[in-house]
Amino acid sequence: MRSHGSCRPQRKFAKRLDRCPARPAIEASEEPPMDSKLIDYFLRVAELGSINKAAVDLRLSQPALSRYIASLEHELRAKLFIRTQGGVQLTDAGMLLRERARPILRQLTNLIEQVGDRAAGQLSVGVPPSWQYLFTSKFVARLIEKYPSISLRVHEGVSHALREDMHAGMLDLAIIPFEGNSPNGYADMALIREPLILVSHRDAELQPDKPVSLSRLDNLSLALPGKLNAVRSQVENALSRRGLAFKHVFEIDAMNLSMDLARQGVSSTVTPCCAVSGNPRWEDSVSWSPIRGAYITWALCENSARSHSPAVHEGRRLITQVVDEAVASGAWLGAERLSQ
Repeated sequence: MRSHGSCRPQRKFAKRLDRCPARPAIEASEEPPMDSKLIDYFLRVAELGSINKAAVDLRLSQPALSRYIASLEHELRAKLFIRTQGGVQLTDAGMLLRERARPILRQLTNLIEQVGDRAAGQLSVGVPPSWQYLFTSKFVARLIEKYPSISLRVHEGVSHALREDMHAGMLDLAIIPFEGNSPNGYADMALIREPLILVSHRDAELQPDKPVSLSRLDNLSLALPGKLNAVRSQVENALSRRGLAFKHVFEIDAMNLSMDLARQGVSSTVTPCCAVSGNPRWEDSVSWSPIRGAYITWALCENSARSHSPAVHEGRRLITQVVDEAVASGAWLGAERLSQ
C-alpha cells in the first residue's frame, strides 16, 4: 500500500539523523551566542583555567558555558581543553586558538567600528606606571579638557604587559622601551631617553646630583619586575657583564610597591628617573641617584590599523606635546627628547 511506501523514507531519514553528531543543546532561556562570542567565552575559560570560575565571571550557568565550549569544539572539529582535577588545561589546538584569537577579535572589532563610523571618538593608550606623575595625569586631564567627545581608555602596566596588550591589538598608542622591534601591526618612533636610578631608604644617602656606579648594586637586595621586563633585563645583564652579583629578593610587577619597600628599607629598586623626579610623594621619603651609564629609551608606538582615526591622531599629538612640556620644565631630570 502507498501508506507503507511513504513511511519507509521517514524511518531511513530518522536513522541517518541518529548517526550524525548532534550539536550541544542550548537552554531555551539562554540565547546561543554569535561565533565571536564563543571565542570570547573560550578565552575567558583559558585565562581562568576553570569552566566554573569562567561561568561565574561571565554570569552564565556552568552547564550552559560547557555547552558553548562543546559547540565551539564541534565547529572547529578539535578538542580545546583537557579536564584536570583543578580545572581545565589547553590542548595544542587550544593553545593555537588562544594565540591567534585575540588579534582576530580585535581586528573584527575595529572593522565593525570603522564600518559603523564609531571609531573616530575612541582612544586606547598604554603607559608605564613610572610615567604617572610627570606625564599620565597631565595627559589625561588635558585630553578630557580639549576633546571631551573622545572616549579614552588608559592601560597602565609594566613593559612586558603592555607588549602583550599590543600583540592582542588592544592598544591604539603605547609608550614602551625602545627595542627596535615593535609588535606586528605597530609603527614606533624613539621618543625620549632618561637615566635609570637606584632608589633606596633615606639612610642610604643617595643624591640626585651624584650618580653612583653600577658596582653600588653588587649583591644589593633588589625588588624588580619579572625577567621579561626591560629594566630588570638591563640591570641583570649589566651586572652579569661586570661579574657583579644580582640579588633579586622580590619579583614585583607593581612599581609603587617596590618604591614603598625601598622607603621602608626592606629592599632597593631601580626605576626610570621619571618615577621619582619632581614627584613630592617620593622625593622626600626615599633617597635616589642616577646609575652612571644606565639609561632607558622610550618609544611611542602606534597601531597601524587605527592610524586613520582622528582620536588617535590627536592623542599622538598631545602625547608629544605633554612630553615636550615636561622636559622643558626641568622637572624630568636628565631627560633627552629624541624625535621632534
